[in-house]
Amino acid sequence: MSQTLWQELTHKGLVSGEEPVVANDNSPWYVRTMLGIAGWFGALFLLGAVFSVFGLLIGFTSTAGILGLGACLVAVLIYRAGKKNDFLAQFAFAISLAGQSLLVFSILSELNIFGSGDNFSDRLRMLSMVTICLQLLLFFVIPNYLHRMWSALLITLSVMFLMNMYGLHAFTLSILLAGGVGLWLQEFNWATLGNKLTTPAYALVFISVLLLFVQTFLWSDHQSYLWFDSGFWRRAFGLSSSVDVLPVRLFSLSTGAVLLGLVLVLLKRAGNWASGIGIAAILLSILAVYIGLFVPGFTVGIILVLIGFAHSNRVLSGLGLVILVVFFFQFYYHLELNLLQKSGLLVASGLGLLVVRYVMNYVWPIGVNKHA
Repeated sequence: MSQTLWQELTHKGLVSGEEPVVANDNSPWYVRTMLGIAGWFGALFLLGAVFSVFGLLIGFTSTAGILGLGACLVAVLIYRAGKKNDFLAQFAFAISLAGQSLLVFSILSELNIFGSGDNFSDRLRMLSMVTICLQLLLFFVIPNYLHRMWSALLITLSVMFLMNMYGLHAFTLSILLAGGVGLWLQEFNWATLGNKLTTPAYALVFISVLLLFVQTFLWSDHQSYLWFDSGFWRRAFGLSSSVDVLPVRLFSLSTGAVLLGLVLVLLKRAGNWASGIGIAAILLSILAVYIGLFVPGFTVGIILVLIGFAHSNRVLSGLGLVILVVFFFQFYYHLELNLLQKSGLLVASGLGLLVVRYVMNYVWPIGVNKHA
């Protein structure tokens, strides 16, 4: 990093102190992979030895809690002692997972969540709340990207479960997606947070995509997607939805509202709010929202592609493109048309896209950016 760049970052408050010395790690990827695997084996053997010694006492929940808390503390110390050591990082991660399992088991045993009774859904809510509290603590205490990603994923899954349990399953996808979009839009403003920002942002996006695929391909047929249908949650947990009285299409429009909000923010950031490009982008967004009423993954895919392009994030862009392809194939497959009609539709769609591209190149020709 040049001295001028470091001074500019310091002036903007993104960094502080002297410019760090960059240490080049020339270890091949396969060496680092083997070190990580060795760390897992070492941790498993060590934990097996410790737990076998306390095998007679592990039946007592208090002993399990003490061992779990001790394992988590050891993991924290190892993480802070060897931040850039692949072996120690994976070793500590395995120990932390074992400690979390014992600690959660101890807490839930004390709460009698494993006992018999009719309040099973209430005990599952308690499990989610315990998981959120524990992972929030570990998220801020352990300074490791992989572990923070693990904690963020578990927190997001627990929050998703709680929202569904409290009857918000129709809007769970749009709420999680809106949270992820909001965090990614603050990536440049909160750059000093580092992976404290990117890990929950990734977690919200990944869980939203997981929920989208599970809703579409596992829990519903092609005519009634899960955010339109609360049957799964009613059958599994005997729940009633607080939003069942609302129109069916309103559930999909909530995801469309996230897309429109994202487009407006990006246009404001680029200074194209009232320009011809801005108006065209808003109109195309409204069209995308309409298409999303029939192809549920279309809106989500467009959102991820826009975020990925705006922030030069290939993971989000690639994930969005995969979603678009999968759901368009799914929509095409379920069309109640014969093969000849479907072929004609594909030809018409391709010609339409070519016309749109020609019009865009004519109205807004692509020029060479002199600042590139």
